[in-house]
Amino acid sequence: MIQSKYSACWVAIAAMLFGIGLTWGAGPPTLEELAAAIERVRTGPDGERVVVGHISRKLAVSVEVLRAQHAQTRLGWGELLIANLLSQATKLTVDQVIAEFRSGKGWADIAHNHNVGLDQLIQEVQRSQQAMAQRAEDRAPPRTSESQTSPATAAPTTVVPTLKGSSPRY
Repeated sequence: MIQSKYSACWVAIAAMLFGIGLTWGAGPPTLEELAAAIERVRTGPDGERVVVGHISRKLAVSVEVLRAQHAQTRLGWGELLIANLLSQATKLTVDQVIAEFRSGKGWADIAHNHNVGLDQLIQEVQRSQQAMAQRAEDRAPPRTSESQTSPATAAPTTVVPTLKGSSPRY
């Protein structure tokens, strides 16, 4: 009986250490994976507003300029974020970065060819992706007819009587 308790304990410890090893062994996500994750946020309810708004603030570029880039390039929003970040980190225009990407180079290759720190770029895009996902999750739940009539969520409806001929004080 005691031996089976020890065996179960060792199995649990081994499983935990194996899980930690897998987590430590996993590398950071690729820029392509992060761009895809940003697209998943965009496809959620209100996701386009969250994603475009974040990218606009992050890059200090107007929403109109970003929408024009998006329409012209047909890149996903995550890819457009990466292209703009690479443009800001190099002496290339966004169009030049996108041309390199379209020629078959990966984002990591473009960063490497222009001496942009890949780890820092990945961290920056990952922080943006996480912020967008968090903002998408933080939205208030949609109002239903049941929640609109609920006394707990309804606004107070107390009417304060006023004297005839006098105006209410606010």
